[in-house]
Amino acid sequence: MKYSLNAITILRVVMGIIFITHGIARLYYNSVADFGSYLNSKGLLIGVMLAWVITIGEIVSGSLLALGIKTRYCILFHAVIVAAGLLMVHLPNGWFVVGHGSGGVEYSVLILIVLLVLFTADNKR
Repeated sequence: MKYSLNAITILRVVMGIIFITHGIARLYYNSVADFGSYLNSKGLLIGVMLAWVITIGEIVSGSLLALGIKTRYCILFHAVIVAAGLLMVHLPNGWFVVGHGSGGVEYSVLILIVLLVLFTADNKR
């Protein structure tokens, strides 16, 4: 597929910023431990450690993604995290995020598709 370089750059930078803000918000609101407890409640015995890995990963990998550095690795990291969130959190809530439902999968599906487009468009990094 052929994509416009500018459109891909915009998508890559915006996705990077979205991931960065998720990690920073977790630090700002001091909610990493709460996130870890949630992960533990879902059967992950190392939830707090995973929460820290995800949080720092969102900031570092999101920054690299926005800068265009090692993008394929960043895309794979974020795709795994988003897919896990989709399955663990959003899927039981249906399709809609707001409106005719609450907390559904539509936003996560959109992010996964954007990551797929970025992954296929970036065959050099």
